[in-house]
Amino acid sequence: MDRRRFLGSLAALAAGVTRVHGDGAGRGWFDPRHRQLFLDDAGIARVTGMTRVVNPPTRHPANPLIVPDQPWESRCQVYGTALYDEALKRFRLWYLTIPKDRGLEPLHVGDRLRAPHTTLVAYAESDDGIHWLKPDLSQFSYDGDVHNNLIDLGRDNCEGISVLLDATDPHRTRRWKAVYWDHGSGGITTRDGQPYSEDGPDDGFCVATSPDGLHWTPSAANPVIRAYCDTGQNLVYDPGLRRYVAFSRFGLGRKLARSESADFAQWTTPELVLECDEPDGPGTQIYGAGIDLYHGIYLAMLWIYREGTDGTIDTQLACSRDGRQWTRVGDRATWLALGEPGTWEGGMVRPCGRIIRHDDELWVYYCGTDIAHAGPNVTRQTPKHPSSIGLATLRADGFVSLDAGDRLGSVLTKPFPLPPGRLNLNADASRGSISVSVCSPEGRPLPGLSGLGPIVGNHTNLVLAIAPEALERLHGRPVSLLFGCRRAKLYSYGFMRAEAQPATP
Repeated sequence: MDRRRFLGSLAALAAGVTRVHGDGAGRGWFDPRHRQLFLDDAGIARVTGMTRVVNPPTRHPANPLIVPDQPWESRCQVYGTALYDEALKRFRLWYLTIPKDRGLEPLHVGDRLRAPHTTLVAYAESDDGIHWLKPDLSQFSYDGDVHNNLIDLGRDNCEGISVLLDATDPHRTRRWKAVYWDHGSGGITTRDGQPYSEDGPDDGFCVATSPDGLHWTPSAANPVIRAYCDTGQNLVYDPGLRRYVAFSRFGLGRKLARSESADFAQWTTPELVLECDEPDGPGTQIYGAGIDLYHGIYLAMLWIYREGTDGTIDTQLACSRDGRQWTRVGDRATWLALGEPGTWEGGMVRPCGRIIRHDDELWVYYCGTDIAHAGPNVTRQTPKHPSSIGLATLRADGFVSLDAGDRLGSVLTKPFPLPPGRLNLNADASRGSISVSVCSPEGRPLPGLSGLGPIVGNHTNLVLAIAPEALERLHGRPVSLLFGCRRAKLYSYGFMRAEAQPATP
């Protein structure tokens, strides 16, 4: 198709509405500091001939990267946190483990006992994110020996630790923050012939601070929320709210609940924000989630547990603009699927709660298990592979895309005040082309800013060749963007500084 016919088709698409999203006002969704993704319809006015696609990540070929190989490790699971520490230039991982079979022998920790089936916090680090070391931290006595990679956190049974590096705290000794669930204050009980931690009056959601992420000081006020939180916890800092926001079960069952705090000490009463419903199928539950703020959006990697059928757990996506109202992304499509049956991740896969940007990729660490979760329809099984930790990768902003096929498709954004900076795209047009028009709030292409392109190739941050003066007169005024796509995937756009070379129309 020549340029004239391409632009003519694009204009025709702009005139016809096939699907309308929202009220078109564009309020509350656009933040010029962040790239704009297509996880939900918040910034979309209309779409024609394009489909939102959930893009699964790629598993690292060396998976699993972290396996239980110590006496205190019967499993390695990410009810924890993985992040990249810019100051240390190192990947860091806080994960959970349970001692290998101790029979009825409790674990002596200082002046107290823990049940042999206790949950312990362990730590690993890596220079490249692939090859991991379990350093000798020399702080937690395991059977009288402190030479291990265990962190002394939690009095009785620490579970679901989420770690946050808080650059906003002026006190360097408190820069690292963690939330976790501690239980077992009722002592040790027996369940199915095995000793376990008994629920007690001092169980609940706890907080701690640290100068380095390794040596922790729990709050004297723990537990800060007296609620049952036996799963992964999630802690983020929301700069818009200037609040710490935590997600957990908080005693509401296998659902997602939320609490917030201005000072990391006083926390609001947890509120239910997301649960499975009829379209999920009978017995389906949110077992847990890995949650992070990504380009200003709450992004949840939901652990979808099918208690009513086969007991497996795989991962779907959900997103929220405020942490309260959630959208299930891509009609509940699976994002991280199970591995092949019989492999180390053939029964459950559960990502942790941090998304790491590494060059032009996103890295997400996850736990895999070869067996399904025991439940009403699934008897308890003996795993052939221990729970281990692997790595999933995807392109930057690559969780979802708007995809066009052989026919020309388009998407028109809701209007937003045009910010300074150069318009750049994350898109794959290696088999087709994309054209962009800067439009009036009503969607009419503006003179001189219509049909920019066609853009070809695969780019994560491609700056469009628009003369700066052509946009300067529009700064602060409401505009919308019209993308025309053929055989292409559109991931995101933004108005930030970029190192990429400009596209040539």
